[in-house]
Amino acid sequence: MKKILVYLPKRAVGMSAMLIKELCWVAAQARIQQLGLDSSPSDYVKLVSDDGQPVRCFTGNNLSVDARLDSAGQVDAIFLCAFWGDADSILHENKILVDYLTSAHQHGVLIAGSSNGSYFMAEAGLLDDKVATIYPPAAEEFQDRYPKVNLRPERAITDAGNLYCSNGIASGCDLIVSIIELLYGPEIARLISHNYLLGFNRDYALANVGFDGQKYHRDRQVLSAQQWLERNFHNDVKLETIAEDLGMSPRNFSRRFKQATGDTPSLYLQRVRIEAAKDLLRSTGLSVAEACYRVGYSDLSYFSKIFKRHEGCLPHVFRSEVEQ
Repeated sequence: MKKILVYLPKRAVGMSAMLIKELCWVAAQARIQQLGLDSSPSDYVKLVSDDGQPVRCFTGNNLSVDARLDSAGQVDAIFLCAFWGDADSILHENKILVDYLTSAHQHGVLIAGSSNGSYFMAEAGLLDDKVATIYPPAAEEFQDRYPKVNLRPERAITDAGNLYCSNGIASGCDLIVSIIELLYGPEIARLISHNYLLGFNRDYALANVGFDGQKYHRDRQVLSAQQWLERNFHNDVKLETIAEDLGMSPRNFSRRFKQATGDTPSLYLQRVRIEAAKDLLRSTGLSVAEACYRVGYSDLSYFSKIFKRHEGCLPHVFRSEVEQ
């Protein structure tokens, strides 16, 4: 069983904390039943603070916790709740957390920040030269403070390899369930989605988190194009044809797509194909060449070049790393 911590900072947003804990608690309960274990979800999902004492939320309410941060032992994931107030003082009051995150990341612990919880990861230097998002009103101050972070406030969710950020409550729900999928499997993620998040109609495979995070816009035609690309990426895709089908010129289609998602259509298609290739390299015995052709590329050299541009390594290196 995977162990999850939910960190409650000083002046926490209580709704953020309890939403995370309760969804993870229900998921752990379902996993325990699935495995036939004689244990409690409270053994695996814990609300923690820096000193183990109750935390006074920004509204004045006190929330009790299950443990102090440094007594939690080995964990698999830690969620960082949102806070209210001045970032300088909050970071100072939670310095123990910042030090803890550095060590946790070195040991492969999955870390997820909700709303402005990304501050803690950035303060630890974990987001330097990595993509991140944050609660939009905090974006300018955050970027000034952490200029090395590739901040994408237009994205609702970002994935920087075991470092995940969401920029609000709705996107936070998507991120929670996506991480549940990684920790406890797709069946339990679907159960949480269907029973507790009615209206959050998304694909909760973790590989799709970044793309789900680019769908919080109101351009229905662009959303239709995104969904079409995600279904048909393995075919010979002509963006001009998609634009024509939507009644747009190629130039207008590209402009609207980038305005809505932050990516050009061609870059979005590349990213979809690379994520699909990564899944194939992780979960099948297909050769790199076979994976290349399966995701829509006909030139292995070009595929390898694009893969390295996105992932920082060649496909065969990626496969050897995930097989370790």
